[in-house]
This record gives sequence, structure tokens and C-alpha cells, in this order.
Amino acid sequence: MAPLPLFYTSIVVLDRNIHRDARIAPAERGYAFAAGSHVVPALMAEFVLGCRDMPILFLEEAGSVSPLFMVGMRSGENDFVEASGRWNGVHAPAYLRRYPFIGGEVSQEQQVICLDGGYAGLQGEAGERLFNEAGEPGEMLQRAVTFVGEYADAAKATGVFTAELKALDLFQTVNVDIRSPTGVSSSFSGFLAVSEERFNALPDDVLADLRRKGYLAPIYAHLISLGNFGALGDRAGARATAAAAA
Repeated sequence: MAPLPLFYTSIVVLDRNIHRDARIAPAERGYAFAAGSHVVPALMAEFVLGCRDMPILFLEEAGSVSPLFMVGMRSGENDFVEASGRWNGVHAPAYLRRYPFIGGEVSQEQQVICLDGGYAGLQGEAGERLFNEAGEPGEMLQRAVTFVGEYADAAKATGVFTAELKALDLFQTVNVDIRSPTGVSSSFSGFLAVSEERFNALPDDVLADLRRKGYLAPIYAHLISLGNFGALGDRAGARATAAAAA
């Protein structure tokens, strides 16, 4: 059995007959579901926004490379999610904004819309209806379907992007060391980053091809984001201080 996606406890396929009267309400604590993760999946399309305050790294699993935002200096802690569940940052990752919905495949030709069956906002008495009286998707579900589709397209584009960088041998393994102002430190290994040296050594025709494909901006954004580790330590320190004073 394939593992469930991060943050999802079960995957339920939405059905207009089974869920005709189902309603979904916004979570009372917003992004609290992500408070226990120090990394969040990232899309190439959001590198430019995300690089302003989140380090962007890559992880290789089963031969494919996936990007992620590092959002906590210690494993199991997200320093961007406040106690209230609010996201305290420039850009909330699309992976989090998609939740609790997610796409599914019945076959290559048939796509379905699903959600996390454990989502607390899924109920029958309060919130916005998923389907209208005629059994058609309501406005909220229509927006979710559109966003899930856009996310799937962006994820495919991200996979092509990382495959290109891997084929060009631009990735190098990096060790990450983060220290907070209070002296707490954390170290991570096994992540990948683009080697600026290898990138700068690419022939002009390869750089021109990367530019044509729209890959230069996300590469530069990733490299810029690597300067955010110190800010992440500062954020963790401030969060710990606030929690101690509460």
C-alpha cells in the first residue's frame, strides 16, 4: 500500500450521491495541521515568492528529485505556523493551501477530486455545501477542483524541471547547520542543492535552453533562498521566546 501524502490521514473520493448533503467548514486553526513538519513540498512556480523567507532544498527519493521548503530548524517543528494556526510568512506553500483536497486517478483518462477523510471541517450540519441540490459541485468545490487541477499541472512541470537539473548534474549533497540566537543548533544531511559552481560552468547554449524553458528564475530563487537559514534560526528563537513568555 502506497504511503499517504503528508498531512492526509485517509483519502476519500468525493461522490455526488454519497456526499450530496456534506458540508465543509474552514479549520478553526488554519494551518495548524502543518505545525508538526519542518519541511513542506514546493512547486517550481512558487520558488520566486517562497525564496523571500524560506530555504528551498531538494530531496531525492526513488530516483526522482523533489523540491521542498524548509520551515523549521528542528525536526517536527514548523516555525511559520503560529499557535493560532495562522501562517506567519510571506508565502504559504500551495501544498498547504490545497489541503484538505487532493487529486486522484481512477485511470489515466479519469481524474477524481478527493479530500482528507480525517479533516475536522468535514461535517453535515455547518459550513458550505460541497454539492448543490441538483448534485452539481457548489462554488467552493468548483474552486477546489480548479486549484487541485492547477496544482497537478504545476507538479508535473516541477518534475520536468528537477529531472532537467539532475540530467545536467547540477545537484550536490549539502549539510545544513542552523543555530538560533539562544544557542540551540540543528543539523540536517541528505538534502540536495544546486551547485552554483557547476551552474556557472554550463555552456552558453545550455544556459540559453534553460532560459527558454523558464528555468533560470527558479534556479536563481533557489540559490537566493539558501541565505535564509540564519533567518530561520532567528524565527525559531523568537518563537521559543514567545512560547516561554506565554
